[in-house]
Amino acid sequence: MTAIILDPFRQKLLLIAVGIAVFMDALDGSVVNIALPVIAAEFGADTGTISWVSVAYLLTLAGLILIFGKLADRGYVKILFIAGFILFTLGSVVCGLSPDLTLLIISRVFQGIGASMIAASAPMICVKYLPAKMLGVSMGVLTAASSIGFAIGPAIGGVITHFLSWHWIFFINIPIGIFAVLFALKIIPRATVPDRSPFDFTGAAALFCLMVSGVFALERLPHLGLFDPLIIGAVCVCLISLVLFCAAELRSSHPILNIRVFKKRPLTFVVTAFLISQITSAGFFYLLPFYLSAGMNFDPAASGLLLFIPAAVTALLSIPLGHWSDMTGRRGFVIAAFGVLSVTNLIYAFIVPEWGLIPLVGSLVLMGLVWGIGGGAASSRIVEQMPKGEEGTGSSLMITTLYFGSVVGIALYASVFTAMTSAAGSVVSFADLDYAVFMYGFHITNAVGLLIGAAALIFSAVVKDPPRAK
Repeated sequence: MTAIILDPFRQKLLLIAVGIAVFMDALDGSVVNIALPVIAAEFGADTGTISWVSVAYLLTLAGLILIFGKLADRGYVKILFIAGFILFTLGSVVCGLSPDLTLLIISRVFQGIGASMIAASAPMICVKYLPAKMLGVSMGVLTAASSIGFAIGPAIGGVITHFLSWHWIFFINIPIGIFAVLFALKIIPRATVPDRSPFDFTGAAALFCLMVSGVFALERLPHLGLFDPLIIGAVCVCLISLVLFCAAELRSSHPILNIRVFKKRPLTFVVTAFLISQITSAGFFYLLPFYLSAGMNFDPAASGLLLFIPAAVTALLSIPLGHWSDMTGRRGFVIAAFGVLSVTNLIYAFIVPEWGLIPLVGSLVLMGLVWGIGGGAASSRIVEQMPKGEEGTGSSLMITTLYFGSVVGIALYASVFTAMTSAAGSVVSFADLDYAVFMYGFHITNAVGLLIGAAALIFSAVVKDPPRAK
């Protein structure tokens, strides 16, 4: 049994540690987004291919979270947290030194492994060491840090890319990583005696293959075509992995993910809503820098500063509103947030540069409101709906859903956009895209996001808050 920290000062220090961790993970998921047009032009890549700079990182991160989460739940949480930061920092060095696209993508995979260790450990630390009454606050901190990191990444990346080069967007991780390791060594409590029960290697391998093959097929579909052997093979691997994963989890006495919990319909609905919201948000932040570059003709620095707006709004609101949701219930906050998300998607399905700066700034404020209002509440609902004794699994499931939704969102938006802007079946590089063709693809892609995002609102609305203890 893990000792709960009751000292308010130590609780705050622990939240700072996990906040830094999740912020850094999310920052590197988006910091390259603003530089993607520059990197694509430098290497002559199209928008789909260049998306793998982000996809490789996020896919590795999402595919390994449940695995590392299970290890963290067994008593290795502090070891994983610190080892993850060390590996992440070393990966950042190699990314910054990469001379070509292939090495950059490979380096991002190693960076993603370290990031997955961090992401799996951070929410587990909150669940294990903080009182249950602080669930909304702690998840609000995690969501705020993640949302701010993901949103502020383009701002930081834009300034660095404009005044230095895209290589330096990775070097900024080095001092943060060194500080985080030293801070974690002092702040995170000593680990409990590790659990030596059997590990579900079959389920872990099947889950990773399922995610990788599915995202590969989704992103490469416009490039290769539906009947290409690689696409057919990836879809088959995805389906086989799904069957193997379900069979392994039902058979294992210590599964990576106890899929029986999804018999509880409210849990299935809140997880699905959270996944969809992450898909549309990540897709939005992936594609928007291309609009700011090709449509608004902003340089990376100006684009990055504009993308700081949603981060600032989220930072101001997420923690106090997460605390408020702890006291009053979370359903209303989530419904309001996902309603705002639908409005934002609607705006971007029609926006044109001729509208000017005010609608653009207003829409960015709205995107900040989405996670400022509902971030803590939406993530807390997953842990809240888990059966008793599965709270640790719930935290890993929440963070997996967050990052897997991000990678699916980037792959989906890249796939739809590439399909809509391809000329007679030929994929066109971003630098060669005609303005009218770009805007057509941009609007259609965001219209697809609008339709998908509406489902998050529906799924959230049908799940009522559980009775609150008096």
